[in-house]
Amino acid sequence: MDSFKKKKNSKFALILIVTCLSVFVGGSAINIFQGKFNQKLNAAEVNDPSNTPQMSDDLKSSIDRSYRSATTWPQTIDVNKKKASIEYAFDPKLDAYITKLLKSYRSDYATVAVIDNETGEVLAAVGVEGRTGSVDDSLVLNSTHPSASLIKMITAAELIQNAKIARSTEFEFRGRSTTLFKYQLDESKNNRWDKSQDFETAFAKSNNVIFGKAAIKYMNGEKLVKMAENFGFNQSFVQELPFMKSHIGIAPAGDDYRLAEFASGYNDETVISPIHAAMMASIVANNGIMKNPKVIAKISDVASGETLWENTAIERRVLAPETTKEMQEMMAMTIDGGTARKSFGKMNTGYKNALEIGGKTGSITGGTPFGKRDWFSAYAIPRDHERGKGISISVMNVNVKRWHVKSTMLAKNIIEYYYNEIRPVPITMVKMPRMAQSRRKVRKYKRSVASSRSKKESIQQRKKSTKREIGKRNERKSNTTI
Repeated sequence: MDSFKKKKNSKFALILIVTCLSVFVGGSAINIFQGKFNQKLNAAEVNDPSNTPQMSDDLKSSIDRSYRSATTWPQTIDVNKKKASIEYAFDPKLDAYITKLLKSYRSDYATVAVIDNETGEVLAAVGVEGRTGSVDDSLVLNSTHPSASLIKMITAAELIQNAKIARSTEFEFRGRSTTLFKYQLDESKNNRWDKSQDFETAFAKSNNVIFGKAAIKYMNGEKLVKMAENFGFNQSFVQELPFMKSHIGIAPAGDDYRLAEFASGYNDETVISPIHAAMMASIVANNGIMKNPKVIAKISDVASGETLWENTAIERRVLAPETTKEMQEMMAMTIDGGTARKSFGKMNTGYKNALEIGGKTGSITGGTPFGKRDWFSAYAIPRDHERGKGISISVMNVNVKRWHVKSTMLAKNIIEYYYNEIRPVPITMVKMPRMAQSRRKVRKYKRSVASSRSKKESIQQRKKSTKREIGKRNERKSNTTI
């Protein structure tokens, strides 16, 4: 009897093990078939960073020492008393054009960073001091520049992806959209002068009040910081230059005004580097995948020619594809009907037809070097996707006393040059898709219900008073004797 029970139990255990294995293998197969492994967000690596070649400690310290004190990109560094040559990912022709362009406008300080969306290679990273006309590439590396409204890209991503805010969602605001006062965030009173604006237009026209109010209502400081860290804040995102970190603080719990400041970029504490600003646009261009920028392609021993370190791509998904589609539409609205429309209105129509362009502007006074910063972060992708994923670009001007050129105009010129001289695209006068044409219409403010009602009442009142006045005038004429 005991032997029979043992056989029965062993058969049951065997069946149970086989069933579990079949469920596990079958489930894994289904997941792989559906591609779910690549759809995990915020922590899922598209490739394993542990497989990337690691720098030696001696090489890291040599790079850190050389780059922190340099104003131009070093060609060689000393590693254990030996010379090592550095091969950059830069495109020499593009780099030379940008340097010449920045020197010609003579802004107090100016930087440009260009990233290849497909490979993550930094094609250009130029800094120029306009007063002396000298190159200062340390401006591109330093994370001492307030991000201003560029942070709205991160706030928008959090609101769309996790708070499920739609581009058409309407928000009311009072006062100027470029300011941020506490009374503008007060929802307790219905002011007849309140205006309304949808979320897409608020992004395109950089409405601080709407972004502040949306942050207070739908998120908190921890959620904003978490999304910012997904975008590369508070960490090293360029593996060969670990000292280059952008920083965002966290708003104290319960302090709604501070949260509104962080979410809208209305502060000088959130700081960023120009290379990071280009990478943020690249994430949107790559449908939510972050490709860590590659500044250095390879480091070799000068004497032996031995490769000491070679750069490889690191990728990870930070946004859902659906979220990036919404972001692309909003960033395109910035070009067609938002804060960048004047500069890109002067772009050759053929390039507009051939490229998908989206961007975000920002401006703020502060940072190091001190001055009024004028930011623009954008991407430009060929509509013919067989020609690649295009480029992302960031332009930053620092103006101390007077303005020399808008960052959007510089970006427009660089994009035209790139697609004319570096990676030519055929330009035609074929009309743009209907969706893009509809975005070109500049959306005006809409008054709130209370405001429109008061406007109708005032019009009716004026009509009544006019009729009354005409009646009195006719009555005086009829009573007048000749």
